[in-house]
Amino acid sequence: MSSPILKRCLCLIPYLALLACGNSQGNVEVNNSPTDTKTEKKPQTIMGIHLYRYDDFSVAKAEFLKAELQKVYPAVVLESDSIKLPQEYYYVPRNRYSGNGLLRDLSKYRKGTVVLGLTDEVIYQANEKSPTWGIFGVSPVGAYVALISMTLPSGRKHTDDHLVKLMMHELGHSFGLNHCKDEHCFMVDAEHGNKFSQTPSFCKNCKAFLKGKGWKLE
Repeated sequence: MSSPILKRCLCLIPYLALLACGNSQGNVEVNNSPTDTKTEKKPQTIMGIHLYRYDDFSVAKAEFLKAELQKVYPAVVLESDSIKLPQEYYYVPRNRYSGNGLLRDLSKYRKGTVVLGLTDEVIYQANEKSPTWGIFGVSPVGAYVALISMTLPSGRKHTDDHLVKLMMHELGHSFGLNHCKDEHCFMVDAEHGNKFSQTPSFCKNCKAFLKGKGWKLE
């Protein structure tokens, strides 16, 4: 036989269960409320791309690159003053600058923005072939810092078309893209060569990735 106390407890169970469900529903409604700052989704902030000229890199050429970049990215700034090439990254025997060293220098200018350095000097990066292997440009994947050179390791200059493609390639890396298997994509691995003549644009997958980062690509 049940005691009076046990009967009262059993009667309270449905009421307590209903009260608990009501509180749970109330929490869900509060969390989904647009006035709740903890869960309100903020619009994605578009980071501007800032172009920095090293030494006497042509202003006209930098303006050209800025205009080309503005066709696919909404906010591009060309800094008016040039910056000095840090001589500690200069390798005298081969008359070229360390690409990784210049990236470290450029990183100090990245304050919530993407930084692209422009230089006329030959740049290098160590690889299996040479500790001072000449390169066109360099950018760690996802670091939002990139560097390109107007001058090829041979001493010749890039054509305007190839310079724009080089810029797109390195900025693609800086926004988070790895090399692409599509041989016609800007992000194809150059494999120590020059494949710009076969790359008309970003491939479909690379475009989709960059669109998610604020790029305006068709």
